[in-house]
Amino acid sequence: MSYLKDRRVSRRALLAGSGAAAAGLGAAALVGCGDDDDEAPEPAATQAPAATEAADTGAGETATEAAATEAAATEAAATEAAATEAPAPEGGPQTGGTLRGSAPTFIWNTGFPYSFTWENEPYFSVLEPLVRYRDSLDPFPVLADRFEYNDDRSKLTVTLKPDLEFHDGSPVTTDDVFHGIEVMLDPEPWGITGRFQISSFATALTRFEAIDSRTMEFEFDKPRPNMTDFFAQLLVTKKDTYRELQEGKNIQGTGPFSFEQWTPDVGASFVANRNWHQSAVEGGPYVDRIELQNFPDAEALGLALEAGDIDWSLGVAPSIARRTGQGFLAPKAGIVYVGCVTNSPKLVDPRVRQALLYAIDRRRMTEELREGFGDLTAQPWPSSSPAFDPALESELYEPDRSRALLEEAGWSQDSPLMIEPIPGTEVTAEILKSNFADIGVDVEIVTQEIGVWVGKLRQRGFVDLWVAPHKFSNLSPLTTMQQTFPYRLGNPSYYETETYLDIIANLEQLDPLGEEAREQYARFNRMWLEDPWLLPVHTNQRIEVANANVKGYDEHFVTIFEQPNLAKVWLEA
Repeated sequence: MSYLKDRRVSRRALLAGSGAAAAGLGAAALVGCGDDDDEAPEPAATQAPAATEAADTGAGETATEAAATEAAATEAAATEAAATEAPAPEGGPQTGGTLRGSAPTFIWNTGFPYSFTWENEPYFSVLEPLVRYRDSLDPFPVLADRFEYNDDRSKLTVTLKPDLEFHDGSPVTTDDVFHGIEVMLDPEPWGITGRFQISSFATALTRFEAIDSRTMEFEFDKPRPNMTDFFAQLLVTKKDTYRELQEGKNIQGTGPFSFEQWTPDVGASFVANRNWHQSAVEGGPYVDRIELQNFPDAEALGLALEAGDIDWSLGVAPSIARRTGQGFLAPKAGIVYVGCVTNSPKLVDPRVRQALLYAIDRRRMTEELREGFGDLTAQPWPSSSPAFDPALESELYEPDRSRALLEEAGWSQDSPLMIEPIPGTEVTAEILKSNFADIGVDVEIVTQEIGVWVGKLRQRGFVDLWVAPHKFSNLSPLTTMQQTFPYRLGNPSYYETETYLDIIANLEQLDPLGEEAREQYARFNRMWLEDPWLLPVHTNQRIEVANANVKGYDEHFVTIFEQPNLAKVWLEA
């Protein structure tokens, strides 16, 4: 059966406002998700920390990337909420012009485009996957003409669209698709160390074979209902030029923009692909060129935006978005959370963890860490997820209920709960300490260097509580449960209840968009409240800025990295 449907994403709701950032977390966008334990480089100052995405760990994040300063991180999270809706254009799109933007310094030979880092996000408009998640987990065809699973989802048949060409005019072949899988399975010949966010999917492939010049079959080790997550993130580049890509000399893709040049410590440029295979359906690309410039720090970036030297930036501090008044909120892809060690003697009773859940003042978190703007949420799921529950988009702040739960549980303590924030989230921990003190729970904040903290995350070494962000809850809920550090089996919370195991086992047999799967998501959400092991604090999103002359900036894809659809962007003369 085929799940391809023509689905278009709607503009995300944006918020406007002002205020001064106190402190918070957005750059630490990534802790706790992954299928490996490799660390990634910390972000440079040229892009807001909230844009920092996972580099080397499974379905998601690395703790090292999360280690940005809390004040800078707050700014990126705050202006997500300080976003303002762009006015609708009076006329149709105009063709021509150069979209000038910012970009962090690119680090080549990290496994790009099969490993995703915040540095390479601006390059995603050059490359395309077989299918894409646009506004939901319903796959939208990109390079695939056919994308069909067998009945139990243990095999997938994919047929490429006819006459697909790379930017240099050479044909897209099945070998080019297979190349990405081969690199992930054996990166050493390519000089790539570590692993890839989606490598656990690649290792689940027992066979991938070309049936004819356009048709491929993929067989899995068992039924894999969430395997579309893999193909929605598997970018296709030309096999024969991959060495040149690793040197930053030649990126061959099929996207709306083609790679022109990369200059170290200066930036990169791209030109419109006027032969784009989706132009007839999608429209665009409208701008002639995209030029991205490296900036030494966030202030220099802000000054360039204010002066009109650049038009757009994928990630900025909230103060910059506030000054320009042109901030945009990228879609939600995760949360900042408090992790609970469920076998800690102080936390073994779920009523105590429930009490902590209802004690968190999420409105205060939003006001103090995000300048008073942002959606209040008590769930990891974005609205694009089939597990999303509108009832959980709430403050969920009930301190009286917390006190009653503690009394019912017979709460007492002769020593404080230890809370261990990842570096960059200390102010978050201070507010949590205040929240918990309000219900009669004493907490001690334990800070440590990032290396020690990461070691505890990986070795399940936290004592009671820890604070971190995660992303990638915008993929299939099963992927979140199987691959994200704080959710997957063997998680730092030691949370592996019979109910949770049963939910995962059931989801492994179900269409992720079907009604039976939705029943399991509802079970998960009930468990999330009744037997919590992760306590949501606020959403984890990035802030972007597009100046008033930038039009058509009204779509973000779910994958990869909530990237904007630059093919639709045009410049008002």
